[in-house]
Amino acid sequence: MGLEIERKFLLHNAEIISFLEKEGLKFKHLEILQFYIKITKNEEIRYRSEDGKFIKTIKIGKGLIREENECECDKKEFKEALKNRIGTLIQKDRYLFKLNNNSCNIDIFNAELNGLCTFEVEFKDEQTAVFYKLPEFFSNFIHSDVTCDARYKNKNLAICGDPNVNFSINNIFNVLENSDVELKFPPNMDSKEAFRVLFFKILNNIKKYKDEYLLIFDEEVLHQFRVNLRKNRSLLRMFSDIFDQKTTEIFSDKFKILANSTNLKRDFDVFLDFLSSQKNVDEIVYFISKANEKESEEIKKFLSDVKNYEFLDDWELFLKEESDFYNGPKAKLDLKTVASYHIRRELVAFERKIMALNEKSANEKFHKIRIELKRLRYAMEYFSNTLYVGNFKKYESRLKFMQELFGSLQDRDIWLEILDKMPPSQRVKKLQSKIYKQIYKLREEILQKRVKFVEKTCKISRKLKYYYI
Repeated sequence: MGLEIERKFLLHNAEIISFLEKEGLKFKHLEILQFYIKITKNEEIRYRSEDGKFIKTIKIGKGLIREENECECDKKEFKEALKNRIGTLIQKDRYLFKLNNNSCNIDIFNAELNGLCTFEVEFKDEQTAVFYKLPEFFSNFIHSDVTCDARYKNKNLAICGDPNVNFSINNIFNVLENSDVELKFPPNMDSKEAFRVLFFKILNNIKKYKDEYLLIFDEEVLHQFRVNLRKNRSLLRMFSDIFDQKTTEIFSDKFKILANSTNLKRDFDVFLDFLSSQKNVDEIVYFISKANEKESEEIKKFLSDVKNYEFLDDWELFLKEESDFYNGPKAKLDLKTVASYHIRRELVAFERKIMALNEKSANEKFHKIRIELKRLRYAMEYFSNTLYVGNFKKYESRLKFMQELFGSLQDRDIWLEILDKMPPSQRVKKLQSKIYKQIYKLREEILQKRVKFVEKTCKISRKLKYYYI
């Protein structure tokens, strides 16, 4: 065990390396890769590889003086720990040297933290550290003293990114208007700015798929139109404390009406796809196909009427202009705090509800959980790169699998409702009986798989908490 007493300074850039080399200073150069598996206000557990060594470090405390416990580990432990990391991998070139008998290092960060440069000086006692003055020649290279600025701690760089990154919201809008790019939000971006960008991208997709459908009437295009409408509404409701509540409700209802206009056709399409693999159902297929054709015409008529989606122009104005719409209690918090908190809150609520299911639970309870699963998937789709948690992507795959199970259950309930409206016949009754059996099996599978799924959910939930504690 030892005490770490150091001062940290932010550099303008890496030019100081060339300057010191010209002055004849000799460095020891290390290529460092490090990550964290635990980060709290007063403790961190870090793994680092450098110069062929693998090191585990536990630091306790904050500010100028911290307790530090360090030991070597083997490559196997390092790789195993890597699977459970939180935050981004920190990659940097470290230059070690002595300055007036003090151990010093300059870190030049790479990869996602490219452009960040820091200088650290270590001391034997606190008094020396407090009264330390940098050599005069350093003044041209030092931006500021960040010893007590928590944003520049490596653990916070891992989960929050470079605090100096600036964003031009108008430039981002221009890029999104002219190209279809994948979004990757920096953790320290203001939540309201991040959601303005996210909703603007989704809005562009909604308009694109609506226009495309009215040209070619393709079912997959209509499906994407519906999905983007539901994403917009789901995210609005899940992160409602960023926005004005009344305005949120108004737009949420409008997005719901627009999305619901395509629901029945989606139900017919999925049912017809199922029926294509069944025998002796020609008469049933005929009736549903006719109903589907009629529904297609209704959708074309609905989407051809500008009045039904003119609110999208108002929505675009809200996104592009500063307004009171972004006056919720969490509007000014950074994205990693807001996203991690809300996703974890959804996960905790979901854990309770899915474990409350049993053999006697009505199908309606299963269907409500399906909606929550979908809401979680939408949030993770956009923020899993912002909130890196070990096995996050793997968990997303499990989440998708469970959502599809719940979705298959709800589909079959809807199919029974459709069949109830058809003239009764032996073939209809036989098909109904088959669907009932499938419902029973799906419920049974969900109840069997939920325990292991909840275990994985709990692990992800605990790690997300590190982002906002």
